[in-house]
Amino acid sequence: MKRIIALALILLTITACQVALPPDPISTPAPVTATMEITAPMLEPTQPPTNALSSTPEATATPSSAGNGKMARQYLQAIAGEIGHREPGTKEEKLTAEYIQGVFEQLGYVPEVQYFSFYDEDEEEDLYSPNVIAVKKGKSEQVIVVGAHYDSAYEYGSKGADDNASGVAVMLEVAGKIQALDIPYTIQFVAFGAEEYDLDGSYYFVDNLSKTERRNIVGMFNLDSLIAGDKTYIYGNDGPGTMRDWVLEDAANLGFALEGKTAAELNNEDGSPCECADYDPFEKTGIPFAYFEATNWELSPDAMIQVDPKFGKQGEIRHTQFDTIDYIDATFPERIDHHLNLFVTLLFDLLTRYE
Repeated sequence: MKRIIALALILLTITACQVALPPDPISTPAPVTATMEITAPMLEPTQPPTNALSSTPEATATPSSAGNGKMARQYLQAIAGEIGHREPGTKEEKLTAEYIQGVFEQLGYVPEVQYFSFYDEDEEEDLYSPNVIAVKKGKSEQVIVVGAHYDSAYEYGSKGADDNASGVAVMLEVAGKIQALDIPYTIQFVAFGAEEYDLDGSYYFVDNLSKTERRNIVGMFNLDSLIAGDKTYIYGNDGPGTMRDWVLEDAANLGFALEGKTAAELNNEDGSPCECADYDPFEKTGIPFAYFEATNWELSPDAMIQVDPKFGKQGEIRHTQFDTIDYIDATFPERIDHHLNLFVTLLFDLLTRYE
């Protein structure tokens, strides 16, 4: 009953456009009849300096990072603070998709909603979830996909502030900042559904690309679990001209403490893909990727322990009841705002200057 009352209060205070799920009264989550209000104001885009489009990062060509992350903080609050738990296939997950679609529309995009189904083995039924896609045209028809999943861990009751309202929040702020700018590549922003179940949204997205569309993607940039971990990282294919190495150089120029790991270092001990995040189906298709995360690789071999084990659940924040804005703010003051600033700044730089 408390959950129903809480959801009702959310629905009365938020307005946006409706997203109707496929008409299946048994397996489709119950429709949400209220509307959503996008309370976060839009950022005014700022045109970059005329020398900002370059193949190598230059500190002098980077807009000031002051204020970056403030809009992301508001999106984070709307998703993890107001909607909260977003188990794949539920009306809360659907409500989040509606919210994201509404934000994209306020920012001037014409988003597409891509529905897919997945099988819930526990309930023995098909459930539905949507990917929400928005495209920013660039000078080139070649595409960089920027992706972040918006659902939260389904078996732990987590509110999913770190995992992964944070990634969606960074994506939305950057989408707003570049909307009116001339940029090198076309950017395809994708909010993936049902990642926590089995990477279902990202697999559906990749599986439904044509051969031409796959060849046209120059890289995928994944955003996942950005605000709780002790340290900030970028992973991905390495070498001259890769997104990973470009961002590492940009971060060094700006004085950001960002550490790098290669795509191979994310694999399992036997060399097989870890299948642990939404970059996985892109990598298996041969598409280069980069991936932002905040954790602490010094604490565990798989980086699941993000902070000192005296915090959270023996050092884990994501997939636990500790994955809330309030807990992270109280336990690690200023960490959320610092991380959001760093990731927004570096992603903005990449999308506006990487060639």
